[in-house]
Amino acid sequence: MIVTRKKDPETVKEYASGADKIIIVGCSECAAVCRTGGSEQVREMADVFADRKVLATISIESPCDKRVSARDFKRIEEELSGAEALIALTCGSGAQAIAEVTGKRVVAALDTDFVGMVERLGRFFERCSHCGDRILNETALLCPVTLCPKGVRNGPCEGMRGSRCEVYEDRDCVWHTIYSRLEERGELDGFTAYHGPVDWTECHSPKEAVWERS
Repeated sequence: MIVTRKKDPETVKEYASGADKIIIVGCSECAAVCRTGGSEQVREMADVFADRKVLATISIESPCDKRVSARDFKRIEEELSGAEALIALTCGSGAQAIAEVTGKRVVAALDTDFVGMVERLGRFFERCSHCGDRILNETALLCPVTLCPKGVRNGPCEGMRGSRCEVYEDRDCVWHTIYSRLEERGELDGFTAYHGPVDWTECHSPKEAVWERS
């Protein structure tokens, strides 16, 4: 899930300066779960722009999917034609998709933090850095590139104290946890495997995944 956080409302208004006719766009998936772009937050943003003319509010199921955005914007075609800016309570991909689909000025009202694992509502944790060079099968499904603040790929650094991380003293070192898991499973042979530096050529931006039609 894409984890987002709200920008300061006054900052959003500044980015929308000069636009008097506004449409507020929410996301009913990731941003709704994060309580940054659901229907309640759309209403709150409409109140922020109460001194301007809010032509419409709309929640899109997956605004990052251009097909879905194009479909849903047909419901407010008249309002869209007169809008001077769209306020996007979505992740960065959603805001860009909205801009491409509508051809309108779009103001991103959220900051995109990370792709998160959901423990429960309100508790989201980063578990993958998208390096494209995964070693999860050798590290008990724990990613040291993400979970170690230094991104160490071959065992703990010299700063580990007991089982604790040098940087975050209230946390166990991820490599200590990896060792414990592998030991419990009887798979410690994998602990001695050397992992070379990340091949960052697999992590270039922007990435694409294009299926070839058969």
